[in-house]
Amino acid sequence: MSKEIWFEIHAPPEGKSFEEIKQICQTAEEAGFDLFTITDHFMNMRNPRGVGNHPLESWTTLAALAAVTKKIKLGTLVTCYAYRRPTVLAKMATTVDIISGGRLIFGIGAGWHEEEFNGFIGSFPSAKERLRGLLETIEICKSMFTSERTTYHGRLYIVNNVLNSPQPVQKPIPILVGGSGEKVTLKIAAKYADISHLITSGLSEVTDLSELDHKLSVLKKHCEAIGRDYNDIRKATFIWLSRLVSDNSIEDIVNKINEYKNRGIGLITFLVSGARALSDVQLLSKEVMPQFQTHH
Repeated sequence: MSKEIWFEIHAPPEGKSFEEIKQICQTAEEAGFDLFTITDHFMNMRNPRGVGNHPLESWTTLAALAAVTKKIKLGTLVTCYAYRRPTVLAKMATTVDIISGGRLIFGIGAGWHEEEFNGFIGSFPSAKERLRGLLETIEICKSMFTSERTTYHGRLYIVNNVLNSPQPVQKPIPILVGGSGEKVTLKIAAKYADISHLITSGLSEVTDLSELDHKLSVLKKHCEAIGRDYNDIRKATFIWLSRLVSDNSIEDIVNKINEYKNRGIGLITFLVSGARALSDVQLLSKEVMPQFQTHH
């Protein structure tokens, strides 16, 4: 995987029509962004009991976006392992990869939204079980992405000679593991992730550098323990664009990106929301991305 820095637009779909999501995605593509992602939630994650601003389902939305774009990579940041059986999820992801001509990034995590689990799944498993489910789902999906037939006997899931045909365009589909749990999540990322998307307590403003350094060191130790090259994994983290654009100059934003880049971050995720999403995407394209030595 090339280590040229990537720029991503992440647009949570809460309260957005498909036309609005499509416009942001197509604008990001036209502006030269590498990746466009949406969250995987069935409810408004901040106000699940409210009457409005609930999202469209992520994977059917991705399939539609795949059909109306040509270059930009697409994915979930991140899909919850438990919301669909691993075999079904692998088939869905394969289908989106085919529709897009090989542009899917398979973003996956353990999930966290208790009310959503209870409403749509019927229970909220312990953290230990959710992390085990994440591991087994990744192992099943990874096999199905590369082999027509998969057999897998885990603690939570059993798969007997399942067929995944046709196969994805990409061999294999890149796997993005979201989360920063040090004992399990980053260990899973060290073993299976093409992209490790780190979440720190600084998400509300900008990623905390000392915490980021610590998480990166933990990921590196997990890689060393299993003999994987740490540099084979693209590291990613967030910048909350709407707050930075309002509170900082372009120079400040560029400096923050460089701080991440100097630490080996290879994917910068700009989180955009609200009425400014489109204008923020365009501002980044014109003022920020040209200052980096990329293909943009």
